[in-house]
Order: sequence, then C-alpha cells, then structure tokens
Amino acid sequence: MRNRLFLSLIVWWLVASLGAQTPDFLINRERMTETFLALVKIDSGNENEGEIGRYLMERLRALGADSVEMDEVHKQIGGDGGNVIARFKGTTNAPPLLLNAHMDTVSPTPNIQVVRDGERIRTDGSTILGADNKAGIAIILEVLQTLRERNLPHPPLEVVFTIREEKGLQGAKALAPRKLGAKHGLVVDGREIPEEIFVQSPTHWRFEVVFNGRASHAGAEPEKGRNAIVMASKAIAQMSWGRIDPDTSANVGVIEGGQAMNIVPDRVKLVGEFRSFDPERVKALAEKWKAVCEQVAQEHEGTAEVTLTKTFDAVRTAPDSPLAQTALKVMRQLGVEARLTRTGGGSDANVFAGFGIDCLVFPTGAADIHSNQENLILPNFYLCGEGILRIVMEWAGRSS
Repeated sequence: MRNRLFLSLIVWWLVASLGAQTPDFLINRERMTETFLALVKIDSGNENEGEIGRYLMERLRALGADSVEMDEVHKQIGGDGGNVIARFKGTTNAPPLLLNAHMDTVSPTPNIQVVRDGERIRTDGSTILGADNKAGIAIILEVLQTLRERNLPHPPLEVVFTIREEKGLQGAKALAPRKLGAKHGLVVDGREIPEEIFVQSPTHWRFEVVFNGRASHAGAEPEKGRNAIVMASKAIAQMSWGRIDPDTSANVGVIEGGQAMNIVPDRVKLVGEFRSFDPERVKALAEKWKAVCEQVAQEHEGTAEVTLTKTFDAVRTAPDSPLAQTALKVMRQLGVEARLTRTGGGSDANVFAGFGIDCLVFPTGAADIHSNQENLILPNFYLCGEGILRIVMEWAGRSS
C-alpha cells in the first residue's frame, strides 16, 4: 500500500511539473455527465430532498465512505430528508478537506425534459435544469470515484450535501458544527466560468415590513381610510434601490396587499433584502430602512411592523491562503489563468466561514441559473471537475 501511494505521488508530481502543458484528464467525463443526468431527474425543488439524499447515501457507500449519515435537521426546518454527511479516510496525513454542494434546486422540476444540445445540456424550457447545484454534486461524486479507482493520493475528506440552500442556507445553518473537523473547504457551487474562483461574498440582510392602516370605502368615505399602499410607496421612495455603491445592493422583491379597487387598503407586506461586502454598511442600511418605515407609518396614522434578519455573514478568504494558492496553481497547470474574485450571491460557504472553515466557492459550468434557460456548458463542467480532483490531489501533499 505504501509503495503504491509513493508511486501515485511521484506520478502526480511529474504531471504537475509539466507546467504550461495541459495534462490529460483523469476524470471520466462521460460518466460524470451520466451522473448529472441521473441527478436532474430527481426532483428536489420543494423541500423534498429526501429522495436525492437517499440516492446519494447509496452512492457514497459504494464509493467506500467510512461513514455516511443523514442528519435530522429537516425535523427542525421541514421537509422529508436532512443533510448527507460522509467521511473518507485519507491516503496521506494532510489536513482534512471539506467538499460541499447542495441538493435542493431553486424551484421544482416535475416532468423535466432534458435536451443534450451539442456541448450543452438544457431543458425544453418548461422547467429549470437544476444544474445549480446538481452539477456540483456530480463533480464531487466523480472526483471520489476517480480517486478510488485510480488509487490517487488524497487527504481525509468530509463530504457534505446540504438541504434548503436556496431558501436561505437553512440546511447548512442547522448542521451541527461538531460534525465537521476540516478547516478548509471547496464549495462546488459557482457559475459557468472556470476562470472565476470566489473568495468573497457579501453579508445579507432580509427584511419583511407590514404596513397597517385602516380600511374604508374608497368612494363614499375615503377620509376615514389610512392607505397602507401609500405608506409603503412613500417609504420605498425615500430609499435608494438597486446598485447603491460598488459594495452594496438593495431590493424590494415582494409586495402583497389590497383587496379591491374601491377599498382603501389596510395592510401591505413588503419583502426584500440588503447585501454588502461591508458588514457595517449593510447593517446601517437595514436600520435606516426600519426607521423610515416607522416614520412614514406614523405620519399616516398607521403602524409598521419591521422584521430584519441577518441571513448570512460575509465570506472573506485571504488571496494568499494555502487553498486559494493551491487552486490557482492547479488551474494554471490545466491551462487556465484563474482569478480570485467575489460574488454578490451567497452559498453554504457563508455558513461554513462562521464555523471557522476557510472556503473557496468553485465553479461548475452551470449558466443562466434560476431561470428556465439554465444550461450546463459541458467543456466547462469537465474542466471544473478536473480542477477539483487535482486540487484534492495537490492538497494531499500538505503537512498537517
């Protein structure tokens, strides 16, 4: 066993030392594609991650995991299945590495019709594809299988497939931190561009505001009414929305209220968000919004019930961190001049950062996510999978 391990390390060192030459792929690209196609056929977009979770547990056991479990966080947050957690012993004594993707999709995919269109996979347009984040899951499964069948060096691995990521990172938040020992991780949940590795994402605040007024007949006695829609409109008009500055954005995403055109509305609900790479900036913005809503409601003899919730904290992985530098080195060996950048979106990395885990958010090849035009760009998908595999192999050479 020791001799085979030494040989594997020598082979990897020789491949890595080629520098500018692009090594042959080690992953099985068509197998990874078939895994992806199997995954997208399992609907997991409506708090129903139980089926895909059980499927993944079987796959992980078959791949030689030392332990596989589904936790019970769904009993707290709803649904029919929890996070799936698996552990694999390392072939070296390198520090353990976390590999993560989420099982849920942003919307359901009933009767999904998948089309393989040249170098892309898409649907017929009637549903999303679910590449966010089943492409990430497929990559991780292929990495594990390639490591096993080729007897390649790797550190101890902790694999976590989460639920309810699209609903505010709920599965990761409910995960018990004690279940994880890794201090470094790859969250395979980026976008279509292999050149972009995310090391920063913003702090996110969600708001819900209910304006309460007084109903009355809009024609017979409008004076008796207190219009909640007017209150909401005036509050919105006092704030800036969209891209506020290079670090900060704000959005009103939902408005609900009113009963009929001839009734002065007595209740309106607004739901929206604030994001910023500056945690203090976004907190101040949320608090300003609360004050504006309450002031406007008071001026119109109504009330405003304002709920502010910090959904997740920012991710800030140092560009010179060992994992970031390893990722850049590996992608360079694959012929890609990757760059460390930031994303305005959140991911499970935001939660893991709070657990003390230094995470990169790595791309998957998925494009036009959260829309029925979503597609998977196969050459990028393969390159991202190969990148993850070789980062894992390179990490195997680190000392504890």
